[in-house]
Amino acid sequence: MNYQGGLETFREATRYMFKTPSLSDVLFVLFGFSLAVGLLILLPYWWSRYKAKMDLKRDFFNMGKAFGLLESEIALLWKCASIAKEPVKILQAKVVFEKCINKLVREDISKIDVIAQIRKKLRYDTLPWFLPLSSTRDIDLYQTGFVTFESSAYGSAVWDKNELELHIALLDTPMQNIKPGDKVKFSFLREGDGRYYFQGEVLRTYRDGTKLVLVLYHTEQLSKIQLRESLRWRVKIPAKIYIYSDMTQALLEEPKSVMEATIEDISTQGVRVCFYSYVEVKPEAKVFIHFELRSYSIKVNGTVKNIRSGTEKTCLGVKFDNITKAEEDYIRKFIIEEQRELLKAYKIGETKGGSSS
Repeated sequence: MNYQGGLETFREATRYMFKTPSLSDVLFVLFGFSLAVGLLILLPYWWSRYKAKMDLKRDFFNMGKAFGLLESEIALLWKCASIAKEPVKILQAKVVFEKCINKLVREDISKIDVIAQIRKKLRYDTLPWFLPLSSTRDIDLYQTGFVTFESSAYGSAVWDKNELELHIALLDTPMQNIKPGDKVKFSFLREGDGRYYFQGEVLRTYRDGTKLVLVLYHTEQLSKIQLRESLRWRVKIPAKIYIYSDMTQALLEEPKSVMEATIEDISTQGVRVCFYSYVEVKPEAKVFIHFELRSYSIKVNGTVKNIRSGTEKTCLGVKFDNITKAEEDYIRKFIIEEQRELLKAYKIGETKGGSSS
């Protein structure tokens, strides 16, 4: 009897074991599996992402406070965190900062005054002379240039600006009526850097005295024409110069009779050397130059490419003729190191006009 009952029980259990699972059974198994994957894999991943973002935000706020920013000002900049792979670059790199500002002022024009204070605290209200412009906000007030409209060019100058708009005054009377909605082009020369230009739509116009002033939105779409092959770095370096009266003399030994002068800028391709008196020099004249760059002696021949002279000062633009690869590399390294030092001084509030090496 017991044997028979045990057999029936075994048969019934076997029948349920090999029975096709129902839909609810399958869904229950899938739900349990998904829950296990979420708990064991996805949840730790999401938590690590969240913690990394919180750590990044903490570092961002700490750096902002180090620059003297208020919590509210840092929180405003943090809204741009998504536009940079490293949000702290907003506080360190002007190009990234300008992209952030452009986004913020378009979203809320009432933040202009706050942004102006942030710009000042981060020392982005001025731009070191050797850095290229990244936005029309970098253009100096009263920068002169030309506005082109319908194939006519008019002498112009930057008259005013804020975080949202650029005001350009026409110094010449326009032949055509420029009105809101018209597209104009503004081009200007930045000394020692290059020629810039950009196009924009006129938002509105107004009169300042007799001058017509055009108002345009700021833009980061600045085009640049590089005027020099290499950056000229401002310096004040004593130098000894000899000007050859005969070009064939440049092939002879180092001259013994030299004049004292000062190199005022230098690049890997040449120098600008100045005499603090009137010196008569002809274009394409050959010269010999001897100077020391951080105790590194350089002796080189060159050709005069341009001359700026007056009764009290004469400056020559000289292109090197026979500079060695080692000398060129040393000058390049010198300029890079000077840039780093100047950028560091600029960020901590010390102003330097260039090298005094």
